[in-house]
Amino acid sequence: MGASKVPAEINCKCGKCGITLADGKAKLQFNCGCQDCRQALNWGYAKGGIKPDPLAEVYYMPSDIIDVRGKEHMQSFQLRKDDPSLLGMSRRIYCTECYSIIGVDHPAYEGNVFLNFPKHCENKGDLSAPLTAYVMMIDYTEEIGPMPTEDAPLFTTLRFQQEEDRIFGIPVVAETFSPREDPLEGIAFTTLIDEIGGTEILDLEEGAAI
Repeated sequence: MGASKVPAEINCKCGKCGITLADGKAKLQFNCGCQDCRQALNWGYAKGGIKPDPLAEVYYMPSDIIDVRGKEHMQSFQLRKDDPSLLGMSRRIYCTECYSIIGVDHPAYEGNVFLNFPKHCENKGDLSAPLTAYVMMIDYTEEIGPMPTEDAPLFTTLRFQQEEDRIFGIPVVAETFSPREDPLEGIAFTTLIDEIGGTEILDLEEGAAI
């Protein structure tokens, strides 16, 4: 028997909008060094959001949304339309009042999970998942911030099949991104993006400082 699910809220910092998850337990934690996470977080900071850390702490939450509050204060943004790396295809829901980030969707998640930055919202879920890996570290330098110190696997990119095979050889990673067996409760994060009116393309230059 698996552990029972405990619902949890994820709210923006100003309290104008938020969601409730049927299962508030994070499935996976990464530290992400990619330039797109930095650019998106710094764009939100320039709009009035929280100042980001150099190396973003990210959690993957089950994409089972059973309640939505303040849709009128939510907007989905995408850094750019065409991105050969596919990273720029991420769609992030911000609060348009405080520029908290409620969550991030990407086609690779297939509606099963979404990415969350707990520093940039109020995530009241269970974030006890340990650090599994440092990912997308090819763009991360000493000029950006301190070097990683925790004893965790480190991946520069996932461009090479060998790297992809190694990261998906980690059981919790394979489990998080495998097709789900249980039915969805409520709506998926990608459906929420559609319900709030789709996504605005920012057309930011790849790697450009904000």
